[in-house]
Amino acid sequence: MNPDDELGAELRRLFDDERLDIPPAAGAGNAIVAGARRRRRRRTALAASAGVLTAAALVAGGLTVARQEPGTQQAAPPPVVPPVPTTTVPGTGPGPVVVPPSFPEVTPPPTPPPALPPATSPPARPPVITTRPPPPPSTSRTTSRPAPAPAVLGPVGYGKLRLGMSFDEAKATGMLAHDDTPPTGCVTYPLTEGTANIASVTISPDGGVVVFTATGARTPENIGTGSTVAELQAAYPDLTGDGGDYRTTTRSGGEYRFSVGSGGTVVNWELVGSPDC
Repeated sequence: MNPDDELGAELRRLFDDERLDIPPAAGAGNAIVAGARRRRRRRTALAASAGVLTAAALVAGGLTVARQEPGTQQAAPPPVVPPVPTTTVPGTGPGPVVVPPSFPEVTPPPTPPPALPPATSPPARPPVITTRPPPPPSTSRTTSRPAPAPAVLGPVGYGKLRLGMSFDEAKATGMLAHDDTPPTGCVTYPLTEGTANIASVTISPDGGVVVFTATGARTPENIGTGSTVAELQAAYPDLTGDGGDYRTTTRSGGEYRFSVGSGGTVVNWELVGSPDC
């Protein structure tokens, strides 16, 4: 039995069903069968047309790819297939399904990464110049050492040497220079320290040390070379003399003798014992 006969038999069975209250019109079955056949033929023709259109689209796509420049690939656009209308007749199964032919998918070439800008070295930073404030002025004070106190020729002598000391006693102090010759009269001896303070010491065989001739040394009252007459009179109220020679006694029994020059100042002075040379 062919499909048309099966369809007709099925339709007759449906129409002959007692559950249908309305009896079909005469010739209705033949009309329905004829309409179903027409729709089936139309569906078949549309499916064939779709296959032809698909083949034509594939051929056109192949030609387009072949015309492109070498090394460039483009994916062919998918073919446009018109929809195929389908009609389902009650009591019949769906019509044949037309599956469009498949074609291999053309993978587009990978997109190259964007070109990086040429590497450039970072701009050189300007040198950092650190300005330091100038150092503060030195606050250190120049410490000037006070002038050493002048050597003192007192009323009894100088250092270890004393008025009236014998030659041997003076020699024992170690302050006499050229002490290998004992005095046979009044003899002057320089000191081992030099002549900056005392020029010489006079020693006699009988009186011992009798004279200290001063240079840079001064009296305990700060009188010495360069002192004025007024300073002499202020330091020694019992000062006597005139014409350039002045004297004042000391508590040791000796005396200071001052020679004043034309400028009115002391030019040399001595401590003299008694008796002197």
